[in-house]
Amino acid sequence: MDHEITAAQMLDAFKEDAPGHVANTRWAHTHGLGVVGHFVASDVARDFCIAEHFQGSAVPVTARFSNGSSDPARHDERPDTRGLAVKFHYANDTDHDLLSMTMNVFGARTREDFLGVSKAFVPKPVQPESWFRRTILDPLMLRNPLPPMPAGVTISGGPGLAQYAGSHDFARAFTIEGGLLQVPVSWARTAYHAVHTFMAVGPDDVRRPVRFSWQPVDGVFPVPADELPAKSTTFLTAEMQTRLAQAAAQFTLKMMIGDAGDALDDPSMTWPVTRQTVNMGTLHIEQLAQERDVDVERLSFNPMRLPPGIEASSDQILRARGEIYQLGCKERSGIGCPLHAGSGSAR
Repeated sequence: MDHEITAAQMLDAFKEDAPGHVANTRWAHTHGLGVVGHFVASDVARDFCIAEHFQGSAVPVTARFSNGSSDPARHDERPDTRGLAVKFHYANDTDHDLLSMTMNVFGARTREDFLGVSKAFVPKPVQPESWFRRTILDPLMLRNPLPPMPAGVTISGGPGLAQYAGSHDFARAFTIEGGLLQVPVSWARTAYHAVHTFMAVGPDDVRRPVRFSWQPVDGVFPVPADELPAKSTTFLTAEMQTRLAQAAAQFTLKMMIGDAGDALDDPSMTWPVTRQTVNMGTLHIEQLAQERDVDVERLSFNPMRLPPGIEASSDQILRARGEIYQLGCKERSGIGCPLHAGSGSAR
């Protein structure tokens, strides 16, 4: 059935999860902050991948930190799936995008799964959990109670997704991680995961299945629970402005290499932590994009904008997301779409 499901159908299903969407903005990760900087590869990166940004020279980047919500109102102070999208600018005027988020799994394996998750996640009025369910039924069924909603939340897709995950194994890790999300003290103090498998081409022409993640050099640190009430709806932006006025924010790019038996086409599953992991380089975020007159809000980031040396795996969702992002970009008259066939780059 998956081959009959189009990106347009998937995007339409996702739109049902975004009530109040503001025209000409992203359907997901609506609120964000554009930044610029550069990436420098490690000494060993070129031994594992021939992509240009792993060859040793400093590569300029444009990036966007974001909150995952489609809520028309900004809420930096609420738990959410944060995002980091990085665009590497190559010397031949082509780009490579790496999209990542604070969850290390995706909620679907196939296009059909995506439609099911989207339908389950349609926001509905939040109903308080009954005393009977919380104190008797949940313990009896050996299940955790539903996570509490943040203050001020009156509609949510969370309870519907939790119920859906109860009968669909592939959505469980995603749902559990979503319920455990915390608010970071900074966009620069949380880890981000690209979740999909890519094929990294080495100088010996060996193709290795890999997954990428960004680890903050300053470490991971969430806002203590007792400090959350004092946080404003825009505090992450204010914090980043203050941070970059003092020094660059830095992330280490980690590349995990898959082994026999690892899920290469299923982003709903993690890989064992024992897999070989290579330090591929350091991202330096130096300045707000607006200070260089770069309009990141119109800019397109696409997980299928890949360079020579990094190839898509057989992951259906990776390819579908590429199509969906392209459609969304066109809808909002974004810059950098459609993708150019063959090179996978936007000029």
